[in-house]
Amino acid sequence: MDPAVVTVAATAATTLVAAMTTDAWGHVKGGCARLLGLAGPAQGAGREPEREPERAWERQLEQARATVVAARERGDAQGERAVVDLLAARLAAVLEANAHRADEVEELLRQVLAGNAAADGQIDALTQALGRRGNTVYNQWVDNGGGGAQGPGATVTVHHHHHVPGVPGPS
Repeated sequence: MDPAVVTVAATAATTLVAAMTTDAWGHVKGGCARLLGLAGPAQGAGREPEREPERAWERQLEQARATVVAARERGDAQGERAVVDLLAARLAAVLEANAHRADEVEELLRQVLAGNAAADGQIDALTQALGRRGNTVYNQWVDNGGGGAQGPGATVTVHHHHHVPGVPGPS
C-alpha cells in the first residue's frame, strides 16, 4: 500500500476519533460517511447491504463513537486504539480503491480534516500518488499474442504452457 495512503488514512482516523466527543462530530462524521460511501454500501443490522451507503456508514460511525465513549469512560486506551486502527484500515482501502476519483477523494478528505494544518501536505502527497495510479492502465501480453488490460490493484496470473527453444525461461 502506498505510504501516502497509509499516512492520510491514519491521520483521518485519528482526527475522526478525536472529534467523536466534540461539537465537530456531526460535520466530521458526515464527511467521513461520504468518503467511506465511495466503497459502496456498508452492511447494516440486516443481512442485505443498505441502499443508501452514506446513511449506513453514518450508523457504523455512530457505533464506533459509542465504543470510543465507553472505552474513554473505562480508561481503556487499547479499546480506543482498536477503533482508530479499524477506521484507518477502512479508509485506506477506500483511498486505494478510488484512485480514479482523486479529486473527489481530496475534497472529502479536506472536509474531514478541516482545521488540521498538518494534514494539508499529507493530502497533497496522497492526491499526487492517487493521480499517478488513477491514470495508469497495466497491460499484460500473454503467450498467444493477446492482451488484457488490468487496473490498479488487479492481479494477473499467467501460466506458460510452452517454451521456445533458445529463449531463456523465467529465472
